[in-house]
Amino acid sequence: MLEKKEIIERLKKEGFSEIDEIKYKKDMLVLNFFYEFDDTELDGAKEYANENYDESKGESDWYDVYFLPYLTDIASDNVREIVEEICEDMDIQGEFVAYEMDKNSYEQCEFTIVFADEDKDFDIDEILEELEI
Repeated sequence: MLEKKEIIERLKKEGFSEIDEIKYKKDMLVLNFFYEFDDTELDGAKEYANENYDESKGESDWYDVYFLPYLTDIASDNVREIVEEICEDMDIQGEFVAYEMDKNSYEQCEFTIVFADEDKDFDIDEILEELEI
């Protein structure tokens, strides 16, 4: 049985913000939330972009090729680790998608996640399409 309130509480404790439940099937939990970067993560992304950026390619290259992908990787790795912990502790499964970030709002990364009982088959892409997300 999916303990929806407990899952949401754990995500809140991990510092995720704007956690919204998206109504779907009773035996599944679909959530949209934001991962917010701390100063260390943002500084690391800036340093990485500055070290690898070729000025001749233009400013958009700094954001699109180095800075934003670095941040997306950090957020995805951290979310993956937390989701795996929750799934292991609660004998459930979870899949998530990270949304493309915008250079005007890079302080956070948006995610949608689907949790279900361990024996439930689902495809997150099909669910998102069905929900028109």
